[in-house]
Amino acid sequence: MTQRFLAGVASRAPRNLDVRYRTVNGDPSALLFAGDAPFAVMVIDLNAEGDQMAEIYAVTNLDKLSHLTTHDF
Repeated sequence: MTQRFLAGVASRAPRNLDVRYRTVNGDPSALLFAGDAPFAVMVIDLNAEGDQMAEIYAVTNLDKLSHLTTHDF
């Protein structure tokens, strides 16, 4: 299931993505930008041992990402 999810996100991604790793809402996250425009924010929660993914959250709604700019990060 994780592979299908990531493949689906990747299939819609522009080729010129810039990935920046930051903390969002207290969680380690990957912020993806296409040029200066935000494309997605992805948060991966690990299990208690920290060795396996427990959950993946992704926001790709441009209305929710419009406040982000590359200059903020």
